[in-house]
Amino acid sequence: MISGISVCYEGNHGQPLPARLGLRLNGGRRIRVETCDAFRACVAAPINRAGMSVMDRSRRIVLIRASIVGALSLAGLLPTMCAMRQIRTKSPMAETSRPKRPPGQAKPLLEEDIAPVLARLDAWYAAHLPPDKYVFNPPATDAQLDAFERLIGLKMPRAYRDLYRWHDGENDDRRGHIYGHPLLPLHQAGAQWKAWVDVLADFGGNRYEIPGGAWPEHAVDPAYVNPRWIPLTHDGSGNHIGLDFDPWPGGRVGQVILFGRDEDVKAVLAESLGKFLEWIAGLLESGNFRLEAAEEPVLRRFRLKAPPSNGFHEGARSLLGAPGPFL
Repeated sequence: MISGISVCYEGNHGQPLPARLGLRLNGGRRIRVETCDAFRACVAAPINRAGMSVMDRSRRIVLIRASIVGALSLAGLLPTMCAMRQIRTKSPMAETSRPKRPPGQAKPLLEEDIAPVLARLDAWYAAHLPPDKYVFNPPATDAQLDAFERLIGLKMPRAYRDLYRWHDGENDDRRGHIYGHPLLPLHQAGAQWKAWVDVLADFGGNRYEIPGGAWPEHAVDPAYVNPRWIPLTHDGSGNHIGLDFDPWPGGRVGQVILFGRDEDVKAVLAESLGKFLEWIAGLLESGNFRLEAAEEPVLRRFRLKAPPSNGFHEGARSLLGAPGPFL
């Protein structure tokens, strides 16, 4: 049950300013979700700002379904009737041309033993992160992993199952172990995945309803949404680090990518989950981190030291030489 609502405005990588809706739940727990203008009209008087452009309808749909539905469902709440009404009554969009998939097959999935890199991460986390604030969940059971695989319709690689046998993610969305981003518990990963599947259904099954790009070229499907992208982390605004089980011929099955509401250009971070964790461990062990931000207010204090960036997604792109997230 919601016991309080607050609305403020924050910039979003130069995009039109969406509202950040703060929901205070009974018991004191708070969640934040990005909201669209239609949703704001349901909870507050309309607010107009001179020069503020209107967010396009497709992004508003994704904003509601991927952020509101996903986040509120995790809190045990249902989406508002006004949000659902906007989805049902959206006007038809012009047909977006579908990019042609190049010939060939992606490289096969890597079979990996991630126990050594998990031990490195355990050691670094124990030495540097306050254990009362950065708290992992207990390990997932095989039954939970099996249920997750049935939900998404995929057999997950050994490395993924070993990661969740280590810890079933974490619950704090601002003190996550991946540079401030939480490793999603299985039930939240499933809920986020389902929210994106619902977005795809709202788009009539057209993955390219919103044009996208890929880096490296031909390594990732330049779709806006793909049901074979499995969320691993979440930034609180509809964006993820995740596993890609539908790569294009220049990529590898199981590669780790950036995707989500603001990630028009999908980017490969690593060719496998194990390689991604090794990259993270190497960055941390080299001292490329800061736990206190230079300015206030901040949402995450655990961030990259170099390059200076607003968040890990932005910094990761810079480190790898990838283009920015927007077309």
